[in-house]
This record gives sequence, C-alpha cells and structure tokens, in this order.
Amino acid sequence: MSFENEHRARLRNPKDFDPKSYRRTEGGKLYNKIKVPNTISIIWAKLKGKSKPKDPPLPQALAFPTKHWTAAAAKSWLTKNKVKHIRFEAAKKKNKQSLSDDDTAPVKACVLNEKAEVLFTDGDGESNKFRIVGYSGGIIKGHWFWGNLAIDLKGTKFYKKRLAVLESHFTASRIGFTTKQKIDGNVTFEGEFLDNDKAQEIRADIKKGFPMEASLFCWPSVIERVQEGANVKVNGLTLKGPGAVFRKSVIKEVSMCVFGSDINTKSSALADNENVKFNLLKEHNIMEDQTTEITSLEELNEQHPDLSNELFEKGKTEGLAEGERKQKAYFEALKAACGSDNELVVKCFTEQVTTEKASQLRIAKLEDTNKQLTENKNQQTEQTETAAVDPAVTEFTDQTPDPESKTKTESDDDKLKAEFQASEELQAEFGGDEKAYLSYMKAEVAGQVR
Repeated sequence: MSFENEHRARLRNPKDFDPKSYRRTEGGKLYNKIKVPNTISIIWAKLKGKSKPKDPPLPQALAFPTKHWTAAAAKSWLTKNKVKHIRFEAAKKKNKQSLSDDDTAPVKACVLNEKAEVLFTDGDGESNKFRIVGYSGGIIKGHWFWGNLAIDLKGTKFYKKRLAVLESHFTASRIGFTTKQKIDGNVTFEGEFLDNDKAQEIRADIKKGFPMEASLFCWPSVIERVQEGANVKVNGLTLKGPGAVFRKSVIKEVSMCVFGSDINTKSSALADNENVKFNLLKEHNIMEDQTTEITSLEELNEQHPDLSNELFEKGKTEGLAEGERKQKAYFEALKAACGSDNELVVKCFTEQVTTEKASQLRIAKLEDTNKQLTENKNQQTEQTETAAVDPAVTEFTDQTPDPESKTKTESDDDKLKAEFQASEELQAEFGGDEKAYLSYMKAEVAGQVR
C-alpha cells in the first residue's frame, strides 16, 4: 500500500502485528543502535499474542515524509545506515486538490495542538479551576494538512468573551468554560470545570497526575501559504515551507484531550464533509523572501536531505580535489589559531568550528591554565609560610644555651681551678697562668692535644 505524503520502508510484515497496537514516533533509535532523525517516523507495533502492557513494541516500518525526502534520498539513507527492509514503497501522486491549488480545507484541519498540558490554577488541584497555555506563538511542525503552521497572534481573536471547553472537540461532551482568555505573546485560558460526571472525572484524573493535553479549534479567514524552500516571518520567528500562516483567525473553542491534533482529526464531532473557506494571500515560493540561511552541514542534512545527498554525490565526482584543498587550508588555519595545542586543533577540526571560534577556545584554555598555575603557586607559598619546623633541624639550629650544660661547665672549671691552686707543679709548669691551664685541659678533653 502506497501513501500520498510519505515513502515507506517495510521492516516486517504487518500481518505479524496486533492492528490495535500501532503508534509512531518522530525519530529515535532503531534496534537500539541506529539513530533516526526527526524527519523520519518509526512505525511501532506489538506482535500478535504479545500485546500486553509489559510486552515491548517492535519497529514495523519507517516513514519518509515527501516534504523532507525524495524516494532516492530515502533509499540512500537506508543503504548508508544498513537498514534491512522487505519492501520499499514510494509515495503515490496526489489524485485530489492539494493545499497549493485550493482555497478550502477540511474543518478538521482547524484543530491545532502544541501538546499543551492542562494545569490547576492553585497548583495542587484543590480548586475547581484550570489554566491552559493553548498556543505558545511558535511553529507547529508537521501538521497533517498544513505542514509547518503558525498562527499570527496580531490577527487572532476569540469567538466570544467566554469559550466552551469540550472533551476532544465533542459538542455533546461539555466539561467547562473559560473565565479569562488572553492573547499576549501566547494564547492562555483560565476556567472552571462543570459539575457533571465527565468534567469531574477528568479533573480527578488530572489531579492524580494524568497528563491531559489541550487542543484549539481555530478557524482561519486569511491564510498565507509558504511553498517548499521559501520562508516567512511570523510572531518574530521564521516559518520554513512547506507550510501556512493563519494571518487572520478566530479561536472558537478549546478542548481537553488524551492526545494531540493527529488523533482529534478523526473525531466524529467534526464532520468529514464540512470545509472551511478562506481568503488566500500571495504565495511565497523559493524565489521570494529568502530571510534564513542554512548555516551548517547538519542543518542542510536535517532540512533538505535529498539536496544534501545530491551535493555530496556531485562533490565526489566533480569537486573532490577542490574539497580536499579547502579542508587542508582550513586545517592549516586552525593550526595557526590553536598554536601548539594539537589536541585543540583535532577537536576543532572534528567539530568544524570557525577559526575565530578556535582562537577563542585557545585563549580560554590558556586563561584556565594560567589561573590554575597561579592558584597552585599561591597554595605552595601558603604551605611554606605555615609549615612546622622540623624538630631534628631545631636541635642543631637552636642557639639558646642549655641551663644544665652551662651549670656543668661552670662546675668543671671550679674543680680545675682548685687543682691548679693546690699543685705547685702545675703552677710551675704553666708559669702560674690559671687561664692557660684551663684552656689546655678543655683542649685535651676535646681531643685537640696531640
């Protein structure tokens, strides 16, 4: 089975899976090892007979939206990442009017969701009041009908001073009403739950921690279309095509729901055959209003994978020598910017940073090194000034006389003097010089007499 808006790579036969267990994620990990970008959806499901909550889902297919991928680029990605698949199905051509050639849209396309969570105004759920940020003013990416979508807040108003709050846009399931609503950089609501069973059931679920989402029903009257490759400004941001901007619109209702807009588009509350008609502004195509540049190879791969692959293949055949020359020149410029720091050179080359950024990184690294050296030096000086004196050194450097030693010396001198005075022989020998005799005896005790 082929799809209009996406190419499919079937990984396993869908007959192996429980049809009620299917879900999809934008990007992620395939087989816990292959990184899948957000421009590719992984289709998950549980095997038949293994669909209990504890049973893990398995990847059944990969979906490549045509707004991001050509069939050739999708096949190239599968080959490059060695993803085995049993069948590849290219998207089929549309057989009905598309957004680019009609001024009507299904009413279900007016359901918009940014996965805004419903919160209590008091924080703990003790009151009966809620608060919702229904729209942040940003780009709603990948809407099933509009593509990338934004609501111009300058041209948006509310249908009434008080709006109905429904469950999943069912008019028969009324759960509350707004008491305050505001458009100021974003769209916010405050309101109260009704006292009916369904409203109080939802309130109790939220109080217990269930992440109920909010969804807007926004009716456009003037739309600006943006073709693929073009972009426009809205709410201070850049919307990249393909997509649309609601330049004038009316918010008619806000709902609380389990899931976002993709699920709500299937709600029976919104008639399948009902359309919304709007005025169309001049379309923006790729030749107009180029206000945003692609600044990195990664951004090119993410936004235009088919163009990236085409340039890569062309470069291999026509520009290999030129590319090699530029890379060498870039490497030499990095070496000059990083000086003798080879580790930094390799890091900057790997990350493909600019030479100016590399120079800044080198300066920052040198400043950190100098700071560390200064801290170490100060620490060593502090340790030197406060270090304790070694007792062994003190023993030999302390010049303070020992009182006991002094007393002993004086006692020895008295004995020698007494001996000298009592011996006529000693007096004759030293010519009566008592000091000479004392000096001689001290020298003899010290071993200085030969």
